[in-house]
Amino acid sequence: MKIKYKIRLGFSLIFISILFAGALSIFFINRLSESSKVILKNNYESLSFAREMRTVLDENNLPLSDAARSAFNKQLLKQENNITENGEGDATSALRTAFSILKLPAISLAQQQNAEHDARLDLRKVEELNMQAIVRKTDAAQASVNNATLILGIIGCVTFLALFSFSVNISGFIAEPLITLTDGLGEISRKNYNHRLYFSKSDEFAEVSAAFNNMAENLKNLDQNNSSQILAEQQRIETIIEHVHDAVLVLNEKQEILFVNTAAQDLLNLHDHKLKGKTAPQFQANNNILKSILESQGDNSSLKIAHAGKESVFQLESVEIFIPNITNLKDDEINIARVSAGKIYVLRNLTEFHEI
Repeated sequence: MKIKYKIRLGFSLIFISILFAGALSIFFINRLSESSKVILKNNYESLSFAREMRTVLDENNLPLSDAARSAFNKQLLKQENNITENGEGDATSALRTAFSILKLPAISLAQQQNAEHDARLDLRKVEELNMQAIVRKTDAAQASVNNATLILGIIGCVTFLALFSFSVNISGFIAEPLITLTDGLGEISRKNYNHRLYFSKSDEFAEVSAAFNNMAENLKNLDQNNSSQILAEQQRIETIIEHVHDAVLVLNEKQEILFVNTAAQDLLNLHDHKLKGKTAPQFQANNNILKSILESQGDNSSLKIAHAGKESVFQLESVEIFIPNITNLKDDEINIARVSAGKIYVLRNLTEFHEI
């Protein structure tokens, strides 16, 4: 799977989890709100109606006055329109019956007292039913709160685990391949063109590894071709210099010996030394000829050297090698400055011409 699809999938799952948790939160909040409204509207109002009717009976003597009967009947009508619990209807009907007896004008005081007693019992029944309903609905609301807390806690844990896993995995399938790629580029910079990258995943990094391996292979072939060409050119130059009859000494800019042909080795008596890579000044202390060559100023100077059992005259020619200075050269600049890349010394035997 492509990395961009993995990232999209991870963020989508997190977004869905958060959205689901938010929707559940809204659902349970609305549910608790509705439960609270029901308790306030139904049960609390019934308790209020019952309290008002009990107050009428407590504050008035029997027989009830017209005003007391009117106040009691008003609250009783409200209660009859607010029956919500099982058994509350029967208790309200019994209360209506007892109140009807209280309204009768031609009954004895004892009958009125019995009717008032029955009315108080019915009011107590209504209050008990509504109090029990309040307790039951409160417990149900609390259970809903507990369930909501549990569910939201589970969703929160799942969301956290998903986010944690996503954060860990995204560093795994992005950071680690980038580190591997950086190490591979470091190997290429050190000219280790045999280094290869291998990603088993079928994502963008698989394409990157294929491109990297292709680049490394091309650089390896190019380096081998360049090395072969350089070695070939070096061999040609050394062969040409070797077959020159004049003594030739080639130094680089650090005065390290690059090449000494056989004529120069014979002349300078340097047969027993491994010369390449060593500096010429380290031999001049015990080699006066080499010292004279290195300390010579200018070109076309003459040297008298004892060679082959006789004194010979040599003409010293020195040629300094310059290459363009391309350090810090920008793409749109033309640089004509040069730096020294070494020096070539040629000793030409002029003894025959001097003898003539």
